[in-house]
Amino acid sequence: MVLSRVLLGGVLLHAVAAAGGLVSAGGSKPLEPAWTVSLQGGYASTFQLMLGGTFGGGPDFQNKLTAGISNLLRNGDSLSLYGWSTTDLPSVSPNWQAGFSYKERILHKGRHAVVLGGGAQRWLFPDVKTGSNDWLATGTVNYATSVKHVPITVTSDSFSLLSSPLPPGSLLYTQIQTQHPLLKRGRYQLSLRHGPMHTYSWGFWGANGNRVVRYGVMLAVVRNNMTIEVGCRQQFGLQDKIPYNRFWTVLVSRQLSGRFHTNNDR
Repeated sequence: MVLSRVLLGGVLLHAVAAAGGLVSAGGSKPLEPAWTVSLQGGYASTFQLMLGGTFGGGPDFQNKLTAGISNLLRNGDSLSLYGWSTTDLPSVSPNWQAGFSYKERILHKGRHAVVLGGGAQRWLFPDVKTGSNDWLATGTVNYATSVKHVPITVTSDSFSLLSSPLPPGSLLYTQIQTQHPLLKRGRYQLSLRHGPMHTYSWGFWGANGNRVVRYGVMLAVVRNNMTIEVGCRQQFGLQDKIPYNRFWTVLVSRQLSGRFHTNNDR
């Protein structure tokens, strides 16, 4: 399964990095655990998943709650939980998912960093085919660098069905994203994020092979802990019956953060 390949590759990379001194030593001073809570809500043109299909007439109202702790077991690691829902407004039909993930930075040298993670998710999508009622194992590998001060990230996320009324399988969703700061005035900052995406499936819900290539563009306005994002994504279907379409979204999010107080701080 693709998840086992991702995790095995991460374990081997972690061993190589540790041997080469590319990860922080275990004796370094531990950082204080910190918490974050993010609330997000907005609208999208429709409900669309990684395989390329669209569900419901749209538009959709979407919201997401994420809570996380960093520096939990090691410096730079993170544990996060999330819940997300999308509701087709014409039919008032809700679809939702929830899950958790643990991530750890396994390599950091100069401008280069690699993060490995894994977790589990629960999907309940009544609008998908005959109804999706799924449990999944997930894995992720993230590579971050910068070229001429422009940050670039490459992320591969794997999803493997553990239980589902639909045909089992795995899929790999890969994204490349770069961000360009456009304007900064006082507390306001405007930036442009863009990049391609690709989905490959091994039997997931009966789908196989290369599914879609997408290119997304997002404008983000940030003020303190508030963010407004307006985005558009063009999809190119790589198989028959997969539509070429444009997906748009408008999202507003707010993030709260802080640190846990230890006994020494009291």
